[in-house]
Amino acid sequence: MDLAQLELHDANLLGVAFDPVARTADVRLAYYPNEQSSERVLGALRFTGVSQFNQLVDLGLLEEHARFGNIVQWVSGERSGVSYIYLARGLISVTAVSVELIADA
Repeated sequence: MDLAQLELHDANLLGVAFDPVARTADVRLAYYPNEQSSERVLGALRFTGVSQFNQLVDLGLLEEHARFGNIVQWVSGERSGVSYIYLARGLISVTAVSVELIADA
């Protein structure tokens, strides 16, 4: 999938894992694969060549908004290398060499 076409509005953040030695980060989510879908599918954004990883989250609000989707917006870092995942009262930013979507993760 072309990440520029990936819409994460109303998706859910399920977890984050990163390996500082391997310089990788996985952001696990449940998202709608297209605008017509009524059910979320599992996947992960896999970042490689990570040089910076920042995360500021309100866990209570993420839980509170989980039914409706706790991800507000996704800005892909395909060009600049910095990706932003805007959350319900939070943000994840990742500076990486590459990012790919891993389906059914």
